[in-house]
Amino acid sequence: MRLRQLYRVAALGIVGFLAAGCSLAPQYTYVSDSADSAYFKVPPSWHQVNETSLQSAEGSSTQEGSYLWSEAYDANVKPSVGHVFAATAQPVAYASVISLSSTERSQISFNSMRDLLLPVTSAARNAASADHEELEGFASLSDQVLTDGSHNRGIREIFDYDLGTTPETFDLTVLTNSATTKLYFLLVQCSATCFETNYPQISDVVNSFTVGGGS
Repeated sequence: MRLRQLYRVAALGIVGFLAAGCSLAPQYTYVSDSADSAYFKVPPSWHQVNETSLQSAEGSSTQEGSYLWSEAYDANVKPSVGHVFAATAQPVAYASVISLSSTERSQISFNSMRDLLLPVTSAARNAASADHEELEGFASLSDQVLTDGSHNRGIREIFDYDLGTTPETFDLTVLTNSATTKLYFLLVQCSATCFETNYPQISDVVNSFTVGGGS
């Protein structure tokens, strides 16, 4: 009798475990632009920034071309577009796809990708200094050239800048497709202290960034 009761308790425990497993929260939120074949993932605790606010802050185009798609996710419990384009104490991920004109295609290089957000190359930093731009605390932490089997190519640059309040770390990935018609952009940033603390999570987000080939 006791053995039968033990089996019954064990069976109930297994059922309870399976039910709990089915109700576990997802490990990631998957973000995709299927039209342009751009994908990445963020932790479920990161919240999407209001798309209308984001598009308003961006405008319809940038120096490199016209926006085809963009999304941003904020680890702050109160996500804000203001966290995307400023120093922030919690991680923020911002991704976009930009359509390149024929003129813009001819100007794309690994160095222009590195300098897409802030002056990173020595030439760009020297030019900014000559223009009396107040940019301090630059440090290059990592510099990679990226290629894949679909002939997409680009860079991943991790660097620091002091934006006037606290040192900020930027993890920037910029890619172009094989036809050089689109520019794919992913930025994850937060304060240097936040970045160091959350680096395993941030690295998972950045490493998940995948783009398609073709036109």
